Amino acid sequence: MIHADAFIEIDKDITLRRLTRENAQEKFDLIVANHDHLLPWLPWADFYHEIDDMHGYTDSEIEKFDAGTAITYDIYYQDQLVGSIDFNHISEDDHHAEFGYWVGQEFTGKGIATRAVAGLTKYAFEKLGFIRVAILACTDNVASVNVAKRLNFIEEGTLRQYLQLPDGIHDVVVYSKLKTDA
Repeated sequence: MIHADAFIEIDKDITLRRLTRENAQEKFDLIVANHDHLLPWLPWADFYHEIDDMHGYTDSEIEKFDAGTAITYDIYYQDQLVGSIDFNHISEDDHHAEFGYWVGQEFTGKGIATRAVAGLTKYAFEKLGFIRVAILACTDNVASVNVAKRLNFIEEGTLRQYLQLPDGIHDVVVYSKLKTDA
């Protein structure tokens, strides 16, 4: 079972905080305000129609965090909720996981996602015992591709016609970083 900390300080401006029910309204509002920004790459943005939808998601993620089967954090920038980052598809036996992350549109261009991914990568290698982390991004999702490139993740290849999104099926590029790369 993976035991992650509830709070990770990335730098003077960015902290990662485990999900809580207390900030569910704030997160719901951020997702709703960024619906059009998120939807092209994250179809789940369409699923949040009322606060109870967020409560259900939050409760589920809290259970998984407590059980050590999922690691999901809210990203705070200068004490303001700006997005989310998680490890999905965790393989505890193989010591690896894939990233998921997003930030609200008004917070893009500040390096927040890049710094959050860098910090959580370091945490994964040093504290969680992971040996590999990966970013899977649609080839035309320039922002996510650039995060991987800025952090010197290695491009492993393209999964052709891998992901169905609202506008059609997309190719996905796989990037990874190994503990031995760091």
